[in-house]
Amino acid sequence: MKMSKKYFGFAGAIWIAGMLWAPAVRAQIVAPHFGSRAGMMRGGGGMMLPMLLRSANLTADQKTQVRQIMANHRAVFRDLFNQLRAVQQDMSTKLFSTGAVQETDLTADNQQIAALRSQLAQEGLKVVLEIRNILTTDQLTSVAQRYQQLQSVREQMRNMWGTQQPTQ
Repeated sequence: MKMSKKYFGFAGAIWIAGMLWAPAVRAQIVAPHFGSRAGMMRGGGGMMLPMLLRSANLTADQKTQVRQIMANHRAVFRDLFNQLRAVQQDMSTKLFSTGAVQETDLTADNQQIAALRSQLAQEGLKVVLEIRNILTTDQLTSVAQRYQQLQSVREQMRNMWGTQQPTQ
């Protein structure tokens, strides 16, 4: 079976939405002081989203709907990513200059980065919920079962390697 570029583009877009959504939600609920990177390191659910959707066996119509959902949000994601990239570049320029830099010099940029990441997480959440709404009960059950299997495997790996991480 030949995988098309559209499928990989679709899976990548879902992955991005999930990556943005899962760590932000996790950071707010579980560990606000660790930040979003800790959520990703602990295996935020967004990384598994394309694989979980594959287990839903989407119909051709559902795949079309998912592509349309992604297209509907593409401009917002592009704008937010461009803004984020610009602010991060501004902060990097300040940090890697030869002049003195104080925390107060970076506070506004840091707050703007946090706000943009939050907006990206909210947009990602909208996408994930819209996609979830097109799934049938049987598909949701299938995805939930696969998710539980993946959680079990992750737990086994943690136990095998002895890593101490908070449970989800």
